[in-house]
Amino acid sequence: MNPVLSEIIKTGVTKTADGSGTVKLHSEVPREEGELLQRIVRRLDPTVSLEIGLAYGLSALFICDALNIRKGTQHIVIDPNQLTAWDGSELSLTWQGIGIANVQRAGFGDIVRLIEAPSFRALPQLEQAGQRIDFAFIDGWHTFDFALVDFFYIDRMLNVGGVVAFDDSSWPSIRKVCRFVRTNLSYSVFDIIKPDREPSLKRRLISEGLLANSPFRRLLKPDIVAPDRKLGLGSRCIAFRKEADDSRRWDHFVDF
Repeated sequence: MNPVLSEIIKTGVTKTADGSGTVKLHSEVPREEGELLQRIVRRLDPTVSLEIGLAYGLSALFICDALNIRKGTQHIVIDPNQLTAWDGSELSLTWQGIGIANVQRAGFGDIVRLIEAPSFRALPQLEQAGQRIDFAFIDGWHTFDFALVDFFYIDRMLNVGGVVAFDDSSWPSIRKVCRFVRTNLSYSVFDIIKPDREPSLKRRLISEGLLANSPFRRLLKPDIVAPDRKLGLGSRCIAFRKEADDSRRWDHFVDF
């Protein structure tokens, strides 16, 4: 494992961009998810990868650490608040350049291309320029519409056989996008973090024999409803392989 990545995981803090201080991690992908990304990258061996959301750079470090770096290798990262606040908000709300600094400290500066713009602006420009990618990790704004727009443009750039992974795919908004991917397009589940079958509170109530009389029984729904389990959904992170280019009729629709 890259020593910069190893140190951040071990300590739970990251150096500031100038190296003069430290910042406690938050909003980072957990190690289990980072190792899933590495497993996917090693199996796929992509030349060009893309990531939405850089933050402190943990997922980028996991991805870059697994890349087979050769001529043409590139990892594109899109983050509108890495160095500046694109929407005019306070600079303190940005990531203060820590993510890209970590990438450079780890020795990946030559292969990482930072695009500091909202994904809904950056992705159409990449698609229009003819950019092709082999792997993408979607970890941006987590509302249904933003995530769906991210996927739409990534799908148009993703080579057949390529893989797209979704962070927080157990969230209702992201799970809904994943449902659309599985039901309307030629994608199959490539890899996944195996989810728990029941929420922890529900498991505890069951083990203590309290569920039957609990006033919260009707509120404690399983993490994965039956249709999602059938589709292989419900994990914290799930990756889909693109099996074919889009060939739907103009009026195609399968309810999801």
